[in-house]
Amino acid sequence: MKSFRWMVLVCLVSFTQGSSASDWPTYRHDGNRSAVSSESMPGQLNPQWIFESRHQPMSAWPMPGEETPRMHTDRAYHVVVAGRTLFFGNNIDNHIYALDTRTAEERWRFAAGGSIRFAPIVHEGSLFFGSDDGNVYCLNTADGSLVWKYRPSPSGERVIGNGRMISLWPVRTGLLLEGGTLYLAAGIFPYEGIYVAALEAKTGREVWLNDTAGDQAWGHQYGGMAPQGYLVASSDNLYVPTGRGMPAAFDKLTGKFKKFLNAGGKVGGAWMQVAGNELFAGNDNQGAETKITFDATSGANRGDQFGGFPSIDMVITEAVAYLVTQKGLYAIDRAANAKAAAAIPKLNTEEADLVKSITEIRERHKTAAKDSNAGDLAKATAELNQATGRLTAIAKEKEALNAARAKWFVSREQMGPLTVAGQLGPIALAGQTLFAGGEGYVVSLKADTGQLISVHGVEGTAMSLAVADERLFVSSDLGSIHCLGAQDSPKLMIKRTEPAKLVAPGQAAREIAKEIERRSGVSKGWCLVAGARDGRLAKALARETQMNIVVIEHDPERLKTIRKELYSSVLYGNRVVAADWDYAELPDYFANLIVSERAWLGDDMHLPVDQLARVLRPTGGVLLLGSTAAWPKNREVKVIKGLKANARATHEVAKSNGWLKFTRGKLDGAGSWTGLYGNNSKTSSTRDRLVKGPLGVLWFGEPGSKYMVDRHARSVSPLAINGRLFVQGMEVVMAYDAYNGTFLWQRKISGAVRVRVDVDSSNITANEDSIFVAAHDRVLQLDAQTGRTRREFQVPRTPGGQVLRWGNISVDGGTLFGTGAMPLANEYGYLWNALVKNGEWIAEADAPKEALAKFKTIKTSYPRPDNRAYDYFKRAGLHWHPINTFPAWMPDFKPSSVAKTIMLSEKVFAYDIPTGELIWEHTGKSIPNISLVIGGDRVFFLQDDISETERQEARDSVRASIKGGSYIPEGEQQLDEKDRDVRRVVCLNAKTGEELWNRPQDLTGSGGTKLGLAYQDGKVLFFGHYSNHDEGPFNKGELTWRRITVLQGDSGSLLWSKPLNYRRRPTIVGDTIYIEPRRCDLATGEIQKRSHPITGETVDWEFVRPGHSCGIVTATPHNLFFRSYSGAIVNTEQDSGLQLFGGMRPGCWNSMIPANGLLSMQEASAGCTCNYSLRTTV
Repeated sequence: MKSFRWMVLVCLVSFTQGSSASDWPTYRHDGNRSAVSSESMPGQLNPQWIFESRHQPMSAWPMPGEETPRMHTDRAYHVVVAGRTLFFGNNIDNHIYALDTRTAEERWRFAAGGSIRFAPIVHEGSLFFGSDDGNVYCLNTADGSLVWKYRPSPSGERVIGNGRMISLWPVRTGLLLEGGTLYLAAGIFPYEGIYVAALEAKTGREVWLNDTAGDQAWGHQYGGMAPQGYLVASSDNLYVPTGRGMPAAFDKLTGKFKKFLNAGGKVGGAWMQVAGNELFAGNDNQGAETKITFDATSGANRGDQFGGFPSIDMVITEAVAYLVTQKGLYAIDRAANAKAAAAIPKLNTEEADLVKSITEIRERHKTAAKDSNAGDLAKATAELNQATGRLTAIAKEKEALNAARAKWFVSREQMGPLTVAGQLGPIALAGQTLFAGGEGYVVSLKADTGQLISVHGVEGTAMSLAVADERLFVSSDLGSIHCLGAQDSPKLMIKRTEPAKLVAPGQAAREIAKEIERRSGVSKGWCLVAGARDGRLAKALARETQMNIVVIEHDPERLKTIRKELYSSVLYGNRVVAADWDYAELPDYFANLIVSERAWLGDDMHLPVDQLARVLRPTGGVLLLGSTAAWPKNREVKVIKGLKANARATHEVAKSNGWLKFTRGKLDGAGSWTGLYGNNSKTSSTRDRLVKGPLGVLWFGEPGSKYMVDRHARSVSPLAINGRLFVQGMEVVMAYDAYNGTFLWQRKISGAVRVRVDVDSSNITANEDSIFVAAHDRVLQLDAQTGRTRREFQVPRTPGGQVLRWGNISVDGGTLFGTGAMPLANEYGYLWNALVKNGEWIAEADAPKEALAKFKTIKTSYPRPDNRAYDYFKRAGLHWHPINTFPAWMPDFKPSSVAKTIMLSEKVFAYDIPTGELIWEHTGKSIPNISLVIGGDRVFFLQDDISETERQEARDSVRASIKGGSYIPEGEQQLDEKDRDVRRVVCLNAKTGEELWNRPQDLTGSGGTKLGLAYQDGKVLFFGHYSNHDEGPFNKGELTWRRITVLQGDSGSLLWSKPLNYRRRPTIVGDTIYIEPRRCDLATGEIQKRSHPITGETVDWEFVRPGHSCGIVTATPHNLFFRSYSGAIVNTEQDSGLQLFGGMRPGCWNSMIPANGLLSMQEASAGCTCNYSLRTTV
């Protein structure tokens, strides 16, 4: 323990130079994040004051759907204290505040250019903090004046992140100050670059900068780091938290990357603390609170030191570890804990050996008794008694060791009525007093005995504690800061930031704002005010519409006036931001509306029309300028000409009554994604010519994982058309602006969920103005802009016939196509609904028999059916596993016939969308849901109704095709007849339903139970919907039998059928089929060649998908997209190889879609507990 004393002494001395022992100068007191202060606190505390911020804090990330929060430390305004001044940053209005600790009076405030999400550092008269604007600031603590500012990133480029305009490289780490050096990290996406730096604290001079930390996607399982959380350090290492993942270690002196800490891939989170030479890290392990111990010097994993006490938070001293758990507070004797940790594994091993030995002894005892062998019987009896006696002794030893670990325990129930229902959270130690916060309360206890001293109520949930100036400061998730002290205050003081009010913008500005909304038709999304005088127009637009507003003004005095005006009306930072940013730094396509206050007021100003055209949203974005009647004619002509030249899209120009309106249309070359595989032809590609490298992040944010279906369920892909993005989750459909992520609408629809789309097809499709959602036996046609129901369609029923489920769905022109599928055994979420009634678990006697054993196990871990239990169901796939017996999730490794689990329909039909009338209906037999495809005004699908005569006809046709060279045989020719796959291919007229042709076809090896179809250029393709865990069999040559069969669409005659040794569902782009890892010619099936870039020899064209992967390939004419641990991009146009979009995980089927001129990556990792840093839609 000597090293512990030395390390703490060095770290504290290096940090606290110039700080009083009673200060709380950084998050959790010091650079170790110990939450330990030497401050002696009075026994009984009394409320002194409450400071109420006008804004409730908002985390940068939505709360997770199925794990404990891993990177949500910004849910409160964490305070630091020096002397009699308290400092905190606001993540809504972008200000740093300085308050008097005794009165909560505001001393000063400072406006940054973005959210301040982490507690600042106060040291020797300076205040240091980072911001979402990408900068690190140093202020003078006396008056809040700027001392220096540092930006580690290469530019001021902006993106929209969860509804805020931020730097592409925000500073999302709490800074660390040690020995006069300030450490920081910036950036979110490894693909865009990560920057870790050390600065000279006094001057802001750069000591070192690591700008290659983002280039780790190739070498790391989860695609690199996304720095988020509070930095810590050991003697040699700087540890950077990585959001959901585990920390990354850098050399503290040089900035060189060393390693990621490995906790087995499932434990992660931004929480860290250093104690002695130990680093404790992590928040979550598959829904359970966990902290893993590492050697702080080497990074070696020492395991879960406090196993059995899953801690939410902890404070560690030399002798005792204070742990916060779901049950209450524990004081763990570290020496006794270490003794138990060393002894119990050995006892467990001995116990396991004894159990094995007892089994063998009982067999000898049984034999001796049967043979009446008294000697052997006596010997076996003695051995059995000795072994069982030792087992009992081991159990007692383990019980004694575990009992000695806890010095004391105080349950929530023991703390009083306030604490019973509310979970505990943060903890801090001051002298001999222990403080803990929770949902609606804060408690104090004696650290040596656990004796309760006091309990106080707080507004909201206490998220952090600070002890200084003989006071306790409690920050809550509602934005309030509570101060408790020894003084018996006769009256609780309540202080607020300047009272929240919507100051009237003035009648003229309001009238203009209303006129702008009326003329533009825009009331939601993002508005750019290009030039402002005093902010009145921005204020009026914020009041009259739902838009987020960015005001750009480069005159310093005007900008100061604007910010002051907006701050006074509680809008600044929340709905409106005013900045002097360069227009070139703004993201492409983001502005639904562009206006100019200065143009409206008649100011003579330059409008950067090239940049305004660039940032104006395609497909309906409006630039509207007033007072143009007073403009010189040449200026109007110049503006219009510049807009047209830079729009890269169709456009409309309208002029009336002094207003100039420019409306941007669709981007030239942009495509759409209207079904699971992009289109009715199911090619898994789009004709979008704009999605090509280099790609860059435009926006990120919702939807997160909360409503998403478990990734192993292989749910539907998003849809994208006409500038909108549609996402379906667990019985919910959501719509977003594809260009800026603005939430448009959400509909909860019973039955609107589809799993195992690889074998059951999708239930959603879209056209220009509607999205069609199949739920149960019907389809809802929803208005794409509003989400309101326009019409309903139902699976046609014969009188007395079975109610069928709507299976496959497609829209072509004005026609809606569907199939009548066999109902599932149960509805989605059946098991949860069966086991939970009125918010409680049902009695075991009432549980479904098939679920009883599982139910008992669940109740042991989750005594109540709360959110944690629901999240477990989601992680474990229990919402979807019991609803049906699906075809095998794993791929086929040998050719086979059709399994009984195949997902089938018994009819195909078409509706006229404008009238809702049924056009035609075709009744068939055993129609696979994934077989229906539309192309060339024809509908193609399979039926399993082949007679023996037709089966023989198909076999004869194959033999003839082999001789003719159009069918290349593989081992399938030696299969037994029962293992062959012969089915009927049917072709109907899409407009009338008339059967044009049908033919029996031997499709053995083309997919079996997972056989799907696609259509391209008059050709119908048959292949397997394969995916996942196939690298080993492929490398061993065990997939050579996988076949693609191609028929002529007009006649059904065979064009070619070849075994092509492919891994995943093929993707068709023009006249090329991508058959991972190669590609072949659509017309012939011949493997395409290329010149080897090094040797020059002719080789097969191939692409690489390294690492763990699942899901299919999507494509444009220029790129391939797929999962390779993280998102992967292959530029086929430039043949530039593979790029990885690290730090986040695509889904298990299809979540990367190119459309609208963008690549959209929907959050699809729900249920996955692997340590990817991010969970978001990009």
